[in-house]
Amino acid sequence: MNRFQDYLCFAVRFAGLGYIVLWPVSTPAHGELFGTSLICTGKTADVFALICRMPHPLQMSIGLHAAGALCAVLATLHVLLHVLLRVIGRARRRHRGLSAVPAVSPVAVVPPPAPKSRLRWRHLPPPRKLLQARSHFGLRGVPQ
Repeated sequence: MNRFQDYLCFAVRFAGLGYIVLWPVSTPAHGELFGTSLICTGKTADVFALICRMPHPLQMSIGLHAAGALCAVLATLHVLLHVLLRVIGRARRRHRGLSAVPAVSPVAVVPPPAPKSRLRWRHLPPPRKLLQARSHFGLRGVPQ
């Protein structure tokens, strides 16, 4: 089940990020619900003039736009959550690291112990008896 969940999450993120990249070329400027008319009207038209004026050779159905938009929202939320958890984790480690250091005078500091040798003598297996060289080749014990 974990493998299925991992594959599903990867597929949703891949489709979402792909839809974000393909959205400007897949919708006409004056079009459907998911068209670029959302950003090509009003004050934002100057900012997104490149997207509004570019040709839109790829046309997708409304169902594909809905699925792509859903995957794009989920992928964006996943990236934001990942970044937020990473920032919180760093802050916790930083806070824990600062509060865990006690105030000690330099005289009371004890040097760390010398590192132990990484080589450990292990008991070696008993030596094998050397086999005597054969006097013939072929099957042993077969009558001739």
